[in-house]
Amino acid sequence: MADFRASPTVALSVLVIGLFTTAVTAQETGSEHAAHLAMAADHASMVAPDDHGVVVDFELTGRDGALVRDEDFRGRHVLLGFGFTHCEHICPLMALNMSRVLEGAGSEMTGIFVSVDTERDTAAITDDYAGHFSEAMLGLSGSIEQINAAAKNFKVSYAVTKTQDAYTVQHTANVFLIDPDGELVDVFNFSTSPEAILEAIR
Repeated sequence: MADFRASPTVALSVLVIGLFTTAVTAQETGSEHAAHLAMAADHASMVAPDDHGVVVDFELTGRDGALVRDEDFRGRHVLLGFGFTHCEHICPLMALNMSRVLEGAGSEMTGIFVSVDTERDTAAITDDYAGHFSEAMLGLSGSIEQINAAAKNFKVSYAVTKTQDAYTVQHTANVFLIDPDGELVDVFNFSTSPEAILEAIR
């Protein structure tokens, strides 16, 4: 099992998919687009988990190369989000909010940041990124097959597109709250306040 330490360019545009998912696009163009749109996203909790069809199930790779599974975290709350380390605005905000929830929740909670950028984000790079935000956060990566399976279970859409002029990553930017029994409690927008998420834990 991975070492779970109790323990860390691009223009963004925000796309709203349907009513309840937020997608993030990052392009290495050097210009900055619509970062303020991120702050306009809904700060409230999303609809009930049963309406999402989310399955809490993943098998990913930790920094030491070992498989990390959802059942490894039984007995503690988990806050999980998908993103990528080259993201300039959305993912850092999501990770920062997650770190503040972890600080408020105490030692019985773990944060997990999963990178969908399998080409650039190794498990070690992703774990370093997550650890910069909180010692209670770890970063996980994996093969395309592993990321695809996890994304499908959590109803996360993502796409990585490369051209001669740009490297584009699109992904839904939700945060998933999982209880100590491995059941989904709620799904939040990436910019939901830490206080709102802590209230859901209580």
